[in-house]
Amino acid sequence: MRRKTTWLQFRSKSKRRSLRKQLQDISFWNVSDDPAEIPSELQESLALIQDEWAKCADVQYQHLHVQGVPVCLVFISNLIDQETAQRTLMEPLTRYEQGKVTLPALKDTLNALMTEETSQISAIHQAIAQGKVVALVDGQSGALLVDVNKFPARAIETSQNEPTIQGPQEAFIESLQTNLALVRKRLRTSKLKIETLPVGTKTNVQLALLYVEGIVKPGLVEEAHQRLQRIQIDGIISANEIREMIGDAPFSPFRLTEVTERPDRTVAGLLQGRICFLIDGTPTAISVPVVFVGGLISAEDYYGHFMTALPLRILRHAMYWSSLLLPSLYIALLSYNQDLVPTPLLISLEAQHEGIPFPTIVEAIGMQTTFEALREAGLRLPRAVGQSVSIVGTLIIGDAAVNASIVSPGMVIVVAAAGVASYTTPSQDLVNTNRILQYPFMIVASLLGLYGIVALGLVLVIHMVSLRSFGVPYMAPLAPFSWPEMRDTFIRAPWWAMNQRPQFYESVNSTRNRAPKPSPPSRDST
Repeated sequence: MRRKTTWLQFRSKSKRRSLRKQLQDISFWNVSDDPAEIPSELQESLALIQDEWAKCADVQYQHLHVQGVPVCLVFISNLIDQETAQRTLMEPLTRYEQGKVTLPALKDTLNALMTEETSQISAIHQAIAQGKVVALVDGQSGALLVDVNKFPARAIETSQNEPTIQGPQEAFIESLQTNLALVRKRLRTSKLKIETLPVGTKTNVQLALLYVEGIVKPGLVEEAHQRLQRIQIDGIISANEIREMIGDAPFSPFRLTEVTERPDRTVAGLLQGRICFLIDGTPTAISVPVVFVGGLISAEDYYGHFMTALPLRILRHAMYWSSLLLPSLYIALLSYNQDLVPTPLLISLEAQHEGIPFPTIVEAIGMQTTFEALREAGLRLPRAVGQSVSIVGTLIIGDAAVNASIVSPGMVIVVAAAGVASYTTPSQDLVNTNRILQYPFMIVASLLGLYGIVALGLVLVIHMVSLRSFGVPYMAPLAPFSWPEMRDTFIRAPWWAMNQRPQFYESVNSTRNRAPKPSPPSRDST
C-alpha cells in the first residue's frame, strides 16, 4: 500500500510538471523570451509566420519581385494606411534600381518612412500586431519593419462627462498619438517628458507616462515606475484596470486616482507637479496624486471671474455633504430626535407619514433604491429615450407611490433633493462613493439617531484623513492644514495671487508665476 501511494504521488507530480511545461509552451510570445533568428530562406520565414498567424484572415501576404529577387510583405490589412503603403512602399519597391537587393539598400530606398531592421522572429510577430508592414527578402537573414499603421479612431469631440460653457471644448479620444498631441499643443516645452511602455502580455497596449521635468518631484516618478513594473496582466481594456493596480487603499470607497477626459485639466495637473498616464484605446487620462478637494473643483471655475467661483465652490461642498447626509438626517429626526424639529413642521411630517405601512428606514431604503434603479436605467437605455424614461418614470412612480400610501411626500422630496444635490459634484468618483455611503448612514440613523450619524461621520473623517495618494495626504490642505494652500480650495483666488504651486505635491519648482497685482496706470505715466 505504501508503494502504491508513493507511485501515485510521483505520478501526480510528474503530471503537474508536464502540464506546467505545456502551459509554458503555449504562452504568448514575447520579444525578450524568444531569441530565435529569422532564417535566410524566404519560404522558411513565411512558414514560421504562417504557423504563428494561422486562422487569421486579416493577415495578408503580398509577393513581389525586386530585381528578380522574391520579396514578401506581411501585414494586417485593417491596421495599415493603404494609400500611404501604396505610394511610399509598393511603388518605390517596384521601381528599385540600385543593384543588389539587401535590407540596408531597401531601407535607404524607403527613407521617407520609419523603418528598422530586426533579426528575431518574435519581433516580426510583434510588429505585425502593431500594424507595421514586415518586408522579407529571399537570401537575407532578417526583416525590415515599415511603420505605415493607421488605427481606426473617431474625431475629436466635446467632453460628454465634464462639459463647460467657457474654455476649450476638446476631449481625449481612443488614439494615444492624438491624445499626446492634444497635451503637446498646450505644453510646448522640451521639459514635458513622455515615457511609453507596453502593458498586457496579450493586448500589448501602449501606456504613456507624462510629467514635467523640473516641476515634478523625482521620487514621484520613481514610485510610478515601480508600481507600473508590478503590473502583470493578460490585457488592459480600460483605464480602471490601471487605476486599481497602482492606487493606494484598494478597499476604500474613495478613489485615490483621478480620471479626466479634458486635456486642459490634464495639463493643469502636470503644471502643479502631478504625473499623468495615457493609455492607447482609452479616452481618459489618469492623474496622481489626488486630493479630496480636487473632486469638487470644476474646470469652469478657472474660465470665469474668480469672484463667481467662490459661491459656486461653497455650493458644491454643501451639496456634496447634503447628498450624503440628507436621507439619514430625515430618518433620525422622524424616528429619534423629534424634539429638534419645530412643532408645526413635525405635525405636518407625522400627518404625511400616517397610513404608511412601513417604518421610515424601509421607506427610505426602498425609495433610494428605486431612485438608483431609475438612474441606472437612464444610463443604460439608448440616449434618445434614456432621459425621457428616467424623468417620466420618476414622476409617475413617485406620484403613484404617494397616492398608494406606500411612501410619504416628504420622503420623496428628500430622496429627490439628495439625488439632485449629487449632480452638482464634478467628480463622478465622489458621486459613486456617496451612493455607497448613503446606505450605512441611513441604517445607523434608524438605530441610533443623530448619535449614530455623528459616530459614523467621525469614523468616515478619520478614514479620509488616514488615506494617502502616492504619499500625498488625501485631505490636504485641510488635514494637515495649510493656510497658503486654501487659496484654491473653498475659494479660487485670482491668478496673480496664486503665485505658488500646491506644496503638498512637493514640486521641485514651487513658483508658478511672478505676476504683480494689476493696478490702473498712474497719472504721471499718462
